[in-house]
Amino acid sequence: MRYTSLMRTEARGRAAQVNSDDGLDGLETAASQSQLEKIGTLSFPVRVCKDKACPIKAGPIYENTHRIEEIIRRRSPALLLCAGWSVPARDLQSISALTEQVKTVVVLEAMQEKGTHVNYRIVGGKQISMGEQIFSKSKEASAENLCRLEAALSERSFTFLERKVLLFVCGEITIMGGRPPRVGFRPGVPENLRREVRAAGTMILNPTHTRMKRWEVETWREYLSSDGHTCVSASNWNLCAQGSPSPTLHTLWHDGQKQSHDFEHENDFLCYREWHLPQL
Repeated sequence: MRYTSLMRTEARGRAAQVNSDDGLDGLETAASQSQLEKIGTLSFPVRVCKDKACPIKAGPIYENTHRIEEIIRRRSPALLLCAGWSVPARDLQSISALTEQVKTVVVLEAMQEKGTHVNYRIVGGKQISMGEQIFSKSKEASAENLCRLEAALSERSFTFLERKVLLFVCGEITIMGGRPPRVGFRPGVPENLRREVRAAGTMILNPTHTRMKRWEVETWREYLSSDGHTCVSASNWNLCAQGSPSPTLHTLWHDGQKQSHDFEHENDFLCYREWHLPQL
């Protein structure tokens, strides 16, 4: 995509901030009773240009706080997983206040003014830090970083509908490695980290900033979901590489099988999908 086109995209993004209802037209309100075991996955258009000469900085093209809040109000899934770069940190309080009224557990990434990104679990009016991403690619999965990830398990985990949930942010999923038929943990992953990931009934959440292009990622998620486990992912789409959402942006794997979503609201502003949580 040419730089002039990217600038037009950014201009449209600034305009979209004026009307934060963009993308919400036609979004159905769910019957609350039907949402008790639903997982929602939500993502947005972002810009990531690999050409260093490109004047457009990486990140969201507009603020999405109101869109997230309306998904919670209208759909009220039991759990909402947002892709990376979810909201500015200053907006955490308004989302938190909403969860005092709506019983949705929200997992998202907040962008701090100093450029750091912190993941949060928001539930019952509380904002619970789940920490920053530790590494983003396999070559950064050093022994030191793997130990840091192991040490972060206590803040990265929570209980949801009798399941233990673990959050692995974006490229942290490269604790996995290999290609079929030899898929498994990469060498050097601490034993306790392996044990926690493979504990009975574990559900892995893997939000990413953009879709991970390595084809092996799907086989890693398949492995992580095997033997009755569940693995859920949500990715933004990159306007510098693709113009619209794709079927592979969000996935839910359970017991080694990719599941089909049963509700979708998708347009140029957001991609929301809804999944029935498989039984343990």
